[in-house]
Amino acid sequence: MTPPFPRGPKPPERGLLLSRSVADDPLPAPRDRLMAALSTVGVVFLIPFAVHDFLRGRYPLAAAIAVVVVALAVDAFAIHRKRQPPIPYALLLVPMAAAITISLRTQGVIGAFWCYPVVLFFHFVLSRWMANLCSIALLVDATLMVHRYLGMRITVRFGVSLAMTIVIINIIQSIIRELQGRLLTLAITDPLTGAFNRRHMDGRLAESIQIARRSGRPVSALMIDIDHFKRINDEHGHEAGDGVLQGLVALVNERSRQIDLMFRMGGEEFVLLLPATGEAEAARLAEELRASIAGAPLLGGRPVTVSIGVAELRADDTRESWIKRADEAMYKAKEGGRNRVARSAAAATVPG
Repeated sequence: MTPPFPRGPKPPERGLLLSRSVADDPLPAPRDRLMAALSTVGVVFLIPFAVHDFLRGRYPLAAAIAVVVVALAVDAFAIHRKRQPPIPYALLLVPMAAAITISLRTQGVIGAFWCYPVVLFFHFVLSRWMANLCSIALLVDATLMVHRYLGMRITVRFGVSLAMTIVIINIIQSIIRELQGRLLTLAITDPLTGAFNRRHMDGRLAESIQIARRSGRPVSALMIDIDHFKRINDEHGHEAGDGVLQGLVALVNERSRQIDLMFRMGGEEFVLLLPATGEAEAARLAEELRASIAGAPLLGGRPVTVSIGVAELRADDTRESWIKRADEAMYKAKEGGRNRVARSAAAATVPG
């Protein structure tokens, strides 16, 4: 038995809850691809410097660069083989900082130049907080080394310019995060109602099936259809019909949990996905929603009703068969007189 559904205000942007990880980390999906590309570029460009420093007798610097090259090559090879990179990206700070420190000591201000591509590297392959942590660590270390070997005049200019670079990168990433969040919201939500769209529904249903089968916890779906919606459009106009759709989604969101997901199938049909919910509890919630919708002023003085089909995921269900059973239950509610809830398993209706 699942716990009672808490009631509370609708989250301001449900679509953004799903993209929170994107907002915190603007490059999660392509990070490995970026790492492979940047590692390849790094290996190609750094090998000549390692060879040159070795031939010039700068063995510590050549060794430090060689360690960086090997680490990048190992991770790039693993990514190319579609495996987890064996060397955590954050650990690359150690050989990179060592190479920069040795370069500062042996080559003066030339070594400081390498801090700027390293900072960019961090922000493209690490999460934001880790990239900033590594960048600040590099800033402190390199500034101390510049002060030790090159004097205060260069130290001030170097420290300020590298700090400005870090700030500018963060500003650019903030813009990227905002744009990604907007694009994601546009890609997965219905523009009229704010519910998730059907394309996103297919992926989340498949994900819910996998989670339910791994965890053994139930999951149910409600198929919600507005009764006589065509009559509403014909008699009151499409603008009034749009208002009913928007009001329905807002009401359902107010009366469901944040883990529940509302999808617009098309027209006046919606699916409410209920994780960790058996069919009996889903039917209870469906009845609450049906009564709330019937009593809500969605169309001025005229009541608006819905027919709801309830279906819990079965062991042999596919995504299509699961939703089909919910749809069939909804049509049973329609045939039973509308403004009703019908359960797939029991094939029984609950009159309104």
